[in-house]
Amino acid sequence: MEEKKRERLIFWIILIAAVLVRCIGFVRIPAGVNQDEAMAGVDAWALSKYGTDRFGIRLPVHLTAWKYGQMSALLSYCMIPFIKLFGFGTLAVRLPMLLAGCGSVALVYLAGKRLFNARVALGLMALTAVNPWHFMQSRWSLDCNLFPHVFLLAFWLLLLGLEKRRYLYASMIFFGLTFYCYGVAVYSVTPFLAVFALWCLWKRQLKCREILLCIALFLLVALPEILVMAINFFGWSTIETPFFTMSYFPESIRSADILFLNFSFEQLGRNFLAMIRTCILQTPDQLYNSLPAFGPLYHISIPFMLLGAVSFTGDMCREKDMARKTEMLALWGFLLTGIWTGLLTFEVNVNRINIIYFPLIFMCGYGIWKVAGRWKRTLPFIGAAYAVCFGLFLGTYFTTFAGEIGRLFNVNFLEAVKEADGETEYARLYITGNMDWQYNLSMAEILTHYACEIDAAYYQEKTNYNGGRELLPYSERYHFINVDYEQTADAEGLYLIHISELDRMPFAYRVLKEEGNYYLLVPAEPE
Repeated sequence: MEEKKRERLIFWIILIAAVLVRCIGFVRIPAGVNQDEAMAGVDAWALSKYGTDRFGIRLPVHLTAWKYGQMSALLSYCMIPFIKLFGFGTLAVRLPMLLAGCGSVALVYLAGKRLFNARVALGLMALTAVNPWHFMQSRWSLDCNLFPHVFLLAFWLLLLGLEKRRYLYASMIFFGLTFYCYGVAVYSVTPFLAVFALWCLWKRQLKCREILLCIALFLLVALPEILVMAINFFGWSTIETPFFTMSYFPESIRSADILFLNFSFEQLGRNFLAMIRTCILQTPDQLYNSLPAFGPLYHISIPFMLLGAVSFTGDMCREKDMARKTEMLALWGFLLTGIWTGLLTFEVNVNRINIIYFPLIFMCGYGIWKVAGRWKRTLPFIGAAYAVCFGLFLGTYFTTFAGEIGRLFNVNFLEAVKEADGETEYARLYITGNMDWQYNLSMAEILTHYACEIDAAYYQEKTNYNGGRELLPYSERYHFINVDYEQTADAEGLYLIHISELDRMPFAYRVLKEEGNYYLLVPAEPE
């Protein structure tokens, strides 16, 4: 009884600490918003008000997003209740990922206890709580980063379902939902389930009728997204139903990211090397994915991950109890699913192969367990090393990172465009595509939608009112420009221009305001 009380106490200490540290200033750090985060939020806001995305597509299964590159929809739908509760803003947009991240800390413990024992499960939970990848992606909203959390929930239910079938059937619902988290689920989750089902059927862990019911439940949930993939692969027309819309995206370029649709051995090799660099060597990635000095899993984890993977594979092969072996095979399959995703997806970075990080944490914990089992006195030193790493990581995250990430999260542009939109005496706005770190007119537009809270009905030009103001129609008021091609000055227009573009303005101007690296200009009056 005392052991169980201590276990519960440690569980709650780790969970509460993990939640608290993830909540510290998560609206302010990262400062600003990522462009994909803004996209998901704007569509979620439209869905919360009208039941359509910002283009007017009713309950889309898959979001149009950038037109040439689409976006999975589940995260946006998860934002809706928070937008209803707190209003549209960064708090509501980021809360779903924060909750998913905090919940998955507990899920790692539950899955670890099922696979191993309570002590190992608590160790895995602690590893997750201090993990850089997990911490960073919990604090902002990128659609694909929901994928590993939903998969982990489905995985835990699958483990329970091997004993109690109601959990097995529930797991199929969440495996189906992974299709709405990230497109790679189509070629990663499906093979995982197919191979695992064949194993369970061969080893008589599941009956044929149980597997057939699982397939039916999985397809019931996943079928709309599967049909979206088919529609776009075969070039079929959009399908509208009373419940949702399955869209055709004529400008899509996403299929180019999948190896078996554009196969070459050269690309396979490059994908493999990218996976090794990203997951094992932990070389620098995009700053919003990992901090170079720490990597997504800490560099000290590399030997433990490798030892854990080798040891776990050997122990699984030697296991005689078939039920136990099947559970171990599920975790091994989880790891292989990440590897398979890395091989098939174009030169992955951290967020593209996010499905692999939970099983790598499990392998790391297993490796530490093996080391501690042989040399018991090493465990306090290993724990202290991770504690030091986490302390240094937090110190960097809340100082250096916080200062650097604002630029990549467009904080200067967001503040400047909001200021420009507030200048009510100007009928038209001309907005640069210079984001202070890259040039992208589409990005400028969606960030304008986010910062200026442009209503979907106004964007679709169903009304001339936005935010209580009567304005020109959207297409007449908002213009996203490249100064190298703008020739004529608009006397009634306000120009938002980056500092680097001032010397290329094709007409004389007068500066109204300076906002960071941006200037609000109007054409100079002729003398």
